[in-house]
Amino acid sequence: MRTVRVGAVGFVVVALIGVACAQDKKPAVITITVPERGYKETVVKVDGDEVIGTGATRTFTTPALEAGKEYTFKIEALIEPNNYTKITRPREIKVKAGDAAKIDLTTEDKKLDKIVVRWVPTPVDIVDEMAKLAKIGKDDVIFDPGCGDAVMLIRPVKELGAKKGIGIDIDPKMVAEAKTKAKAEGVADKVVITEGDILNEKDMAGAAEATVVLVYIGDDLGARMSPVLQKLLKPGARVVSHRFKLGDWKPDRTVTVKGADGDDYVLHLWTVKEKEKK
Repeated sequence: MRTVRVGAVGFVVVALIGVACAQDKKPAVITITVPERGYKETVVKVDGDEVIGTGATRTFTTPALEAGKEYTFKIEALIEPNNYTKITRPREIKVKAGDAAKIDLTTEDKKLDKIVVRWVPTPVDIVDEMAKLAKIGKDDVIFDPGCGDAVMLIRPVKELGAKKGIGIDIDPKMVAEAKTKAKAEGVADKVVITEGDILNEKDMAGAAEATVVLVYIGDDLGARMSPVLQKLLKPGARVVSHRFKLGDWKPDRTVTVKGADGDDYVLHLWTVKEKEKK
């Protein structure tokens, strides 16, 4: 009987220890602030799993965490401010058992955020209006970051006799399509198109050769690209953007033109100034 009693007591002790350990483990609660709804509701994921909810604040409760240890959770927001822009915003947060933590995903981080813009073609007649605003001539080299099917390169080279067209696009399928189109239009020898990222300064090297930049890209990417353009472009270079501005770089002129489809199109013009001597 004594042996039985000792075994029973041991079992109870082990059980109590197990309960105590379980009680030591507590979840952490993470409050995540995201941009207000844009074109679509922002999607939030923690360690790859979607956090159910809507609006500017989401709450994630972690699994039970062991006391005294620090845990890292990867948080990602997919933000769609409009129907052509997707922003992926990854962050990390460290928490301990019982923490009530907060993280703000409303602020941009140029090093971490990834921006993808869906390609939308600019009508040919509006491309011609952009070329007219830039006063493109035979000595000009045209650069189009995010060139899509390269219409902004092909038209000035073919119709206005521009010296050269340089384009980059992040989508290899669009690069292939643009090269095919340039060949079909008989300007493949004067239009150079490569795969590249407009947020990578090395890929934007063509801007240093350009005298004219024609661009149709979203406000978010335009703002990120603007400092690179201003750094690489030579004084006298002209930039014309269809619809979108380039961050806080104020255009020298903004015009509205009537398209063949009857719609109004806004175009912005910048002329690169001489850099101030320090």
